[in-house]
Amino acid sequence: MALKRLIHASDVHCARQRLRDLLSLAARYELVTIAGDLQCDGDLVKALAESPTRVAAVTGNMDDTHIARLLEEAGLSVESEVVYLGGYHLAGVSGREPVTSLNRVRELVRELGVEPGRLILLSHHPPKGVVDRALLGVHAGLYELREFDETFQPRVHLCGHIHEARGVGRIGRTLVVNPGPLKRGYYAVVDVEEGSAELERL
Repeated sequence: MALKRLIHASDVHCARQRLRDLLSLAARYELVTIAGDLQCDGDLVKALAESPTRVAAVTGNMDDTHIARLLEEAGLSVESEVVYLGGYHLAGVSGREPVTSLNRVRELVRELGVEPGRLILLSHHPPKGVVDRALLGVHAGLYELREFDETFQPRVHLCGHIHEARGVGRIGRTLVVNPGPLKRGYYAVVDVEEGSAELERL
């Protein structure tokens, strides 16, 4: 099945009902991406595993090794991997060890010879300078992710982490999407083919 539209969320922070409400919309899309900070117990991972639509997830900085293991065992984790989905390569960067994970992703993207327009990046942290402005006005994204976007020009970079930086931006040809925290009902619908996104609320 060709990947045309996906639903993206981040920063669940134990909001079980919000996650269930999000997944009730999943059948309309080809993919659900989760950019970490699930927290809590295995109930959230179980809900993701039961989604009618494929789910790809990475951990956030607030997730522990238990959550990382559960995502891996459920076949949902794409951390430090590059997987082929519906005409695109999806690369996942850990929120717990972002630099180490990104280095591995960089190696894989080069080995596979992934074309810029056919790459989707999923990370917990945003890139520096785009959808990353924290409460005090500081840009809290990662330089390493920005450098990756500038170098490889993914079609879409899906992220989260900075709750108050909900928005859509660009780094060159790369669309960068921070949907805001799902804990507050925020998510985004991304049209991969068009390279556009709409911020939504449950």
